[in-house]
Amino acid sequence: MINPRVVKKTLNAGKGKISEWKDGTKAVFNYQTLMPIDPIDKEKGMPEDKDAYKSIDDTRKKWPDGYGKPLELIFGKKFQLPVFETCLRSMLVDEISQFDVDLIELVQYPFVSKKLRDISKPKCGGHDHVSTHMCAATIAKGTGYEQLDHLLKNPRPLRFIFHLLEVFEPDQYEAESWQLNEKDKLESVEVLRVKGNQHFVNKEYREAIDNYRDALTRLDTLILREKPGEPEWEVLDRKNIALYSNMSQCYLNVGDLHEAEETSTEVLKRDEKNEKALYRRARARIAAWKLDEAEEDLKTLLRFHPAAVGIVSKEIKILEAKRIEKETSSKDTFTKMFKN
Repeated sequence: MINPRVVKKTLNAGKGKISEWKDGTKAVFNYQTLMPIDPIDKEKGMPEDKDAYKSIDDTRKKWPDGYGKPLELIFGKKFQLPVFETCLRSMLVDEISQFDVDLIELVQYPFVSKKLRDISKPKCGGHDHVSTHMCAATIAKGTGYEQLDHLLKNPRPLRFIFHLLEVFEPDQYEAESWQLNEKDKLESVEVLRVKGNQHFVNKEYREAIDNYRDALTRLDTLILREKPGEPEWEVLDRKNIALYSNMSQCYLNVGDLHEAEETSTEVLKRDEKNEKALYRRARARIAAWKLDEAEEDLKTLLRFHPAAVGIVSKEIKILEAKRIEKETSSKDTFTKMFKN
């Protein structure tokens, strides 16, 4: 017995030692929820006969009977069913255990299960918006799942079968953005930038782009908390420059000219004299046959950075060659049209 409201029975022993379950520890586990078919006699307790139960949730089953994958729970993040943490704290990796849980611990269970099922629900075109707010009207209407609605109308203790698959200490996995506080999220932006740079060095440009994009997304959530134009906002927004700049070079390297141009433009919105951004946008525009716009970038680059005359001259030659090629192609097209 873990506590008077939770009774444990080990079905299959685990291995290793029990985690300290510090805040941030991640547990990955499957579970099945068994509901007694008949009301429980308090004196007799939960029945032992398997036929006395009906399965109403199983993470291994696909929607709508489950979630189709193991559940991940981060300790210290106030999961709406604290009893799940209570059960997991007593388990070893690979252990399978049965927990009989008193009704008082399970008031939120139907709604938590509904949220998890809704999240795993297959999307049918567009994006389904799942509300996590449960008001009195929602409760009266039901969850939309027959088994959960039955439990709402006939509340009773439940039996859970937990299989603990993996445990990750806080330093053993990369935390998702929602898990991080403001300080940690800002530090993670730099970590992702460095990872992106390493991928770049290894010529793994797509992987680098993914790192830079994740960093930008996290940075955006921090910027939204600040008032535009304020010093705090300005400091955060300046961090976008290096990320967009690095992305522009990656996009050039993989031949995605549109994104190379767009990410360079994002840099120039924040730093109109940025040498690398002007050069990279000019190159992207030349390759995309936006020759007049590319020429303007090169003129601006030379005006702000006279020492770049060498690379500007080289790109101007490429640009002029493309102009000649374009004019020749146009003349040939007109000639063929008149002949026809």
